[in-house]
Amino acid sequence: MRLLIHIVWAMCLAGTVFAAEVVEVEISGVEGAVLDNVRAFLGLARHDSRPLLANLSLPGSEKTEKELTSEDLQRLYRRSREEILQALQPFGYYDPEIDSSLDRQDDRWIASFRIDTGPAIFLTDIDIRIEGQGRQDPLVLEALKSGQLHAGLQLNHGDYADTKQSLLKAALAAGYLDASYSRAELRIFPELKQAQVELVLETGSRYYFGSVTIEQDILDPQFIHRYVHFREGEPFDTDVLLKLQLALGDSGFFNQVEVQAQREKAVNYHIPVVITTTPAKPRQYAYGLGFGTDTGPRATLATVFRRINDQGHSVLADIRVSRIAQSVGMQYKIPIGNLVSDRLVFKASADFEDVAGKGNTNIYTIGVSHNIEWGPLQRRLYLNFRHEDFSLGEESRTTKNLIPGITLSQLRTDNVLFPRQGFSWNVDLRGAAGFISDAAFVRSQAIGRYVHPVGEKGRLLLRGQLGGTAVEDFAKMPASERFFAGGDQSVRGYGYQKLGPSDKSGDIIGGRYLVVGSIEFDYLFMGDFGAAVFVDSGNADDNFVPSLKTGAGIGLRWRSPVGMLRFDIAHPFDDSSNNYRIHISIGPEL
Repeated sequence: MRLLIHIVWAMCLAGTVFAAEVVEVEISGVEGAVLDNVRAFLGLARHDSRPLLANLSLPGSEKTEKELTSEDLQRLYRRSREEILQALQPFGYYDPEIDSSLDRQDDRWIASFRIDTGPAIFLTDIDIRIEGQGRQDPLVLEALKSGQLHAGLQLNHGDYADTKQSLLKAALAAGYLDASYSRAELRIFPELKQAQVELVLETGSRYYFGSVTIEQDILDPQFIHRYVHFREGEPFDTDVLLKLQLALGDSGFFNQVEVQAQREKAVNYHIPVVITTTPAKPRQYAYGLGFGTDTGPRATLATVFRRINDQGHSVLADIRVSRIAQSVGMQYKIPIGNLVSDRLVFKASADFEDVAGKGNTNIYTIGVSHNIEWGPLQRRLYLNFRHEDFSLGEESRTTKNLIPGITLSQLRTDNVLFPRQGFSWNVDLRGAAGFISDAAFVRSQAIGRYVHPVGEKGRLLLRGQLGGTAVEDFAKMPASERFFAGGDQSVRGYGYQKLGPSDKSGDIIGGRYLVVGSIEFDYLFMGDFGAAVFVDSGNADDNFVPSLKTGAGIGLRWRSPVGMLRFDIAHPFDDSSNNYRIHISIGPEL
């Protein structure tokens, strides 16, 4: 019995000794990046029990799942002064005063640290020299000029590391592959509050591109070598080789591309380049399924014949089916100019679509387009012959038009599927002349989108559309060239193509002008799930500016693998017959 009592008593003591401790860490006297670094170095801070700080992820910090015992707490507290000293030194603080305390309050410990950084250390002497063949190289000199180290500035170890890295990277990019530092010293004199920097970069000799061999047997060698945008004898640049590898990989001709710079076989500093490839299958099949409130369920089936001949010609055939639209088409693509982006495209297509609810149009098109990269833009020149049978309201007509046009576009984003920062725009101008077409018109349209981050999880999305038409006889204007508004990608709260001029029977027949604007804020509050609020306004009309219709609402968001899934409930302010309308769509925002 006495033995049992001793065992129970020992178990109670063990439970007391090894009970998990709860700690809150309070740091004062520093802020911003300095405070973040102190928390990253401070072992106790990784056990802070407060929810906001418990979820904080800082560079160099790793949350541990181990429960904090009394022994752990004391050990971490004893180490805290040395950890704070290490955290302050990268910012030039080598002689701080640190007052700390560890007190028990109710059921938790409070660890307090009051930091007086003291006077900072400043840079007094900066000696950075370039030795070797690269000492006059423009790229290396530009990196030297843009360095962050200057006499009189407060010491920052990060600036020192960045300067070293950027200077060496510039030398390597300029072809000095043997570049290294013969001296790299950061001398600190804490008692004098001074620091000195000495960097001596030895560039060595410059390397150049040698012969280029592309191992493949599916395309004409002269054609495939047009992907190589450098010549033998030009300065060696690894970034250029990386771009070449990406271009060949994205061409669709190869499953695998490996670029080898055979430096060990260099002759007179000329490095031969060997590119080995594995051919892709000559045909590729693709399908897609989707849903939108405007279109209902939709499906796409496509076949790509990657190489019709050894000059890289390709054919795309596709079928698209939805509740309101069906199409079948074929494109014959010929690579020209810059093989990565430039194409001459011949196409033929048949499109059948419901328009504005009660209308419909059948369009048969043959055409050619010249698509190139035009500086920072994409430019498309096209000429289409279009036969269109359409019915809108009480009007039915058949038109044949030869339509030349030009489209300019640009996309800049940090992520195509889920952009946090970026923009896109396109401008299209087209027309037809009466002496060779049934309708004489000039039509222009501009579409712009912009995404801007708000905090870590929020985004502001702006969207706008402008369109206008000059036409002699609007009744001859094909339905596909008229403007309509309303729907998922237009003014939410109104049905697809339900906004626009109407005939005497009240049927929408489309307008000459279009104005649409939208502002939206979305926020991911739990992983890939979030919510949004938005306001849309716009209309299509025969007058400029149209009488605007406005809708506003809220929505749910899911960042799916194929783009943002949007479920919106919008209220139309100018439609007394409807209190709300549901819109569902999926896809990227730019």
